[in-house]
Amino acid sequence: MSQERVEHRGMFVSGKYQNSDNTFSVEDPSTGEQIASVTDAGESGVDAALDSAERAQAEWASMDPVERGRVLRDVARALEDHVEELADVSTQEIGRPIGQSRGLVANAVDYVDYYAGMTDKIEGQTFPLKQSNQAFSRKEPIGISAQIVPWNAPVLLCFRGVAPALAAGNAVVVKPSPFAPGVILKLAEIASEAGLPDGLFNVVPGLVETSKSLTTDPRVGQITFTGSVSTGQIVGKTAIDQVVPTVLELGGKSPAVVFDDADLDDALDGAMKAITLVNGQVCFATTRIFVHEDVYDEFKERYVDAVESITLGPGSENPDLGPVISADAVEEIDSYVQSAVDDGATVLTGGQPADRDGHFYEPTVIEGADDDAAISCEEVFGPVINLYSFSDEEEAIRRANDTEYGLYATVWTNTLDRAHRVANGIEAGSVMVNQYAGSRPQTPFGGYKKSGLGREKGMQAVDHYTQLKTVNVDIGSVADE
Repeated sequence: MSQERVEHRGMFVSGKYQNSDNTFSVEDPSTGEQIASVTDAGESGVDAALDSAERAQAEWASMDPVERGRVLRDVARALEDHVEELADVSTQEIGRPIGQSRGLVANAVDYVDYYAGMTDKIEGQTFPLKQSNQAFSRKEPIGISAQIVPWNAPVLLCFRGVAPALAAGNAVVVKPSPFAPGVILKLAEIASEAGLPDGLFNVVPGLVETSKSLTTDPRVGQITFTGSVSTGQIVGKTAIDQVVPTVLELGGKSPAVVFDDADLDDALDGAMKAITLVNGQVCFATTRIFVHEDVYDEFKERYVDAVESITLGPGSENPDLGPVISADAVEEIDSYVQSAVDDGATVLTGGQPADRDGHFYEPTVIEGADDDAAISCEEVFGPVINLYSFSDEEEAIRRANDTEYGLYATVWTNTLDRAHRVANGIEAGSVMVNQYAGSRPQTPFGGYKKSGLGREKGMQAVDHYTQLKTVNVDIGSVADE
């Protein structure tokens, strides 16, 4: 990987890079070394991006929907041609193993293709009224969508919101995470070169003031945010003050429930993905694993052995587990683990920062933490898994639901009626049975409780980027010629 690939120093507005005197640093979490200096767009940069988006959006919305779809398909093909480059940039910025980066970029292409096929299928309804009236609804674009994208899966999570927004006829202004701005800037450049009209996809890197300037501007008609509950609450309050709709995806403390009749090989594979995917820094990680008491000891022994075989290293070397995002993240993860130990929990493996350069934390498995301990209740966002045993189905459901989050869950059983009962009983936006995987573009994704508002993906996502208009025509009042 070359350093130049992440050194897009300017914000991306109106189809070109623009610089400013204010910059911030980006580092490689595998080494802790600076790899880029990136423009902090600030209020003036946000203003320029919104001006650009406002000029471009009206023409885009008036375009034949079939033609909008063709443009988006061209973008998808261009992304396919740049998978390796985008994966390299993403891995250098966030440390994710390169194999995972390639897969997530390829998945992002699927999102663009999916919503490209939806541009001419955003339909309203007709309503049965008296014969002299014709009433119908139409879904119209909102205008400008402000999207705040996290660092942990930037390409996928960017197009998860950008693709449906563009498909519905909107323009977007994206604020990337300060940890991973380069790959989002590259996305906008590729889309522009593929023929997406200038001004429809603008990127404003920056820090807190840039986010504030974007979300409080009256030209913004909709806000999409993925991140922590605390920041999401701030964004949500801002959206209320601005009276604009918002989509919030705010993470989770997801349970996995393993019954005594489960295929333990499959359940163990899912548990390994939960600790290694994006280096344990993923919103739907099943970090609370509840295992039936009859198979608990076997599961624990096999899982600890598997975790101890995990390889650590820079993402470019494609290890099982790369670094976490920053030195602060290492410190925070360790504080959760040490607090759990102080409260009587047992570290079965790992439990400390890795002894090497960069921001690495040992893959960690803990048992004996109380259900109300911080490590059981709060999103650690690192390669740390908690094991618990349970005795019956009712207990498993109750404890799985004993959290303020409700994003995702997995159930492992070979009994069909039990699978349905438990899936129905768990309070989560997505429940996977006998698999651990992110949902596809077709399947809605979002959370119960404090895991968020609204749904990403599927047809439901388009509804967040349109506004509904009802038209009622009294055809009986039309004069005869």
